[in-house]
Amino acid sequence: MLLILFALWVLFNGRLTLEVALIGLVLSAVLCWFSYRFLGYSFRAEKKALRLIPAIAGYVWLLICEIVKSNLCLLRIIYLRKETLKPQLVTFRTPLKSNMARIVLSNSITLTPGTITCTLEEDTLTVHCLDASMAEGLEDLAFQKKLLRMEQMLSATTENETEKEAGNHAGNAGV
Repeated sequence: MLLILFALWVLFNGRLTLEVALIGLVLSAVLCWFSYRFLGYSFRAEKKALRLIPAIAGYVWLLICEIVKSNLCLLRIIYLRKETLKPQLVTFRTPLKSNMARIVLSNSITLTPGTITCTLEEDTLTVHCLDASMAEGLEDLAFQKKLLRMEQMLSATTENETEKEAGNHAGNAGV
């Protein structure tokens, strides 16, 4: 976090002099200390977040691709006007465990044109689809698969850290 804050400081200043570097280091260090002390940040949480960066980048790319595909589908519907729209409400359960992943899924569905998440209650989503063709395969979205993998990555790192801590405590107890 210290390096990121310092890099942002230098970037926003637009130049790197000794004075800018020293002030940036001091301010970055104070902000890091404050964040760790009062905002609950930890080095462990930062390591988890850094491990997820490639997965998050992949998710954002998938979201952009799905938005483009949905836009093309809607353009076809608008310009051909041969099809009569059959709006549909679809309710399905998601296997996602965390509220954050469920909210991200819900927002991703809403961001893709032609679909809007109407409700999210626990693990059940109700989605309004502009046409029945958009409702097909809604329960088995690529978004959901990516989010499940990210949840598994997070739980695996948490389990590994818990095992390491338990090993450290057991080793300390034997001393």
